[in-house]
Amino acid sequence: MSPGRAPGPVAQPRRRLRTRLLLAMVTIAFGVLVVAALGAAAIARSTASTAAIKDLEGQAPPVATALDTLGRQFRRGTATSRTAATAPCRLIASVLRISGGSVVTVTADGTVEAGVAPLLGSSCADQANVQLPRNLQASDLDVDTLLIGELQSGSVAGTAFVADPLPLVGNLTPVLVLTQPVETQPLGRAGPYFLATGAFALLVAAGVSAYLARRLTRPIAAMRDTAERIAAGDLSARVALPGGPDDELHSLARSLDAMAAELETARGHERAFLLSVSHDLRTPLTSIRGYAEAITDGIVEDPAERVRAGSIITAEARRLERLVADLLDLARLDAHQFSLHPHRVDTRSVITDAVAGFVPSARDWGLRLEVVQGGPAPADVDPERLAQITANLVENALKYAHTTVRVGVDRSDGRFELRVDDDGPGVPPAERERVFERLYTPRHAPGRKVGTGIGLAIVHELAGAMGGSARCEPLEPSGTRFTVTIPAGA
Repeated sequence: MSPGRAPGPVAQPRRRLRTRLLLAMVTIAFGVLVVAALGAAAIARSTASTAAIKDLEGQAPPVATALDTLGRQFRRGTATSRTAATAPCRLIASVLRISGGSVVTVTADGTVEAGVAPLLGSSCADQANVQLPRNLQASDLDVDTLLIGELQSGSVAGTAFVADPLPLVGNLTPVLVLTQPVETQPLGRAGPYFLATGAFALLVAAGVSAYLARRLTRPIAAMRDTAERIAAGDLSARVALPGGPDDELHSLARSLDAMAAELETARGHERAFLLSVSHDLRTPLTSIRGYAEAITDGIVEDPAERVRAGSIITAEARRLERLVADLLDLARLDAHQFSLHPHRVDTRSVITDAVAGFVPSARDWGLRLEVVQGGPAPADVDPERLAQITANLVENALKYAHTTVRVGVDRSDGRFELRVDDDGPGVPPAERERVFERLYTPRHAPGRKVGTGIGLAIVHELAGAMGGSARCEPLEPSGTRFTVTIPAGA
């Protein structure tokens, strides 16, 4: 598109589709990143909390044992002086502070009090009185669990804790509480790195999405444009995608091109068919009109000439009637609106009767028309359709035969065959597949004026409708054999 020129009507929808695909892909990529980040953060947080609790559960027993031993010693008055007694108190307080631990007392009525006096004695009440961490409240402890001597663990407000009850001192239960902070930020220290990685991933996703959107919209737009041209009547339109991967889009484009080629071929056949039908209609109409005008104008005065003119008009009218009947038969076959009434008949008898109607015409042309003799050939077929197939094949053979037309019938293996042979010029090998096309005349030798030109097409359609097939084969040294094979129990 040249600079300054507004986008055409085809480019604008293509750009809108490409933009929508790009936005959809980028949105999906962003959503995947967000979900992955939240999931990773949740897993990391849960893992950190679990690891912290396991660590505290491993630390609690030895610390609890040491505190219980020191408590017994202090309560028995083992220390010799106040100074000697307070030094361990301060040491215990320091250890508790460093380890994030503290000691609380649970009374028999479930009250929780901070302090180590019941455990280490009143002399240590001031030196080793370590309070609970700020994030952990006394109400977070399960006093029922602690009173029965079981360890409690959990996580509250970003702090993992373990509460380990010590042996009773009187009617009081000292409890060692160890805590450890847990990372509460969703991504912790990895947040900036994740943001940088996410931004880079979004840029890559946008680039890939733009490439994919362009790669997807080009074939789709080309196929849409081709379909619109075909709908407008241009059957020569093709998608013709350049070489690329053999994916679904290229397969769809090839199917669309094949459909367009078939439509173009069908239109060409239709035009040729219409031209041939027009010619076949015009010739008898011209003869009928010419002789009718001659009789009307009084040009033909001799009674014998009038009889001859009437005979020609009658013959041409019958030819028109036959042509119209054949066209109607083809139309019904195409629309699947014809009917079949099969029942058990002797196909040889039906075929012999159909051939008998052409014997006078064959005699007039100096041809020998014969049916090969044989026994009965019973089959479940529609006798009227079988007679129509026979008549069309015989007409075609009489048109090109030099001296003889021979009709044969065979029945074997649940099928019967109708064969019509002529000793005419034959059909070129390259054109034998097209002899059943409508109004297609492959033989270059001039033929007699018989039939309508679409008899073989009707034979092919009727044979297929009856579950059989029709084929054309050469004869030696010259001639052609048309064979129709139909199941005997169709």
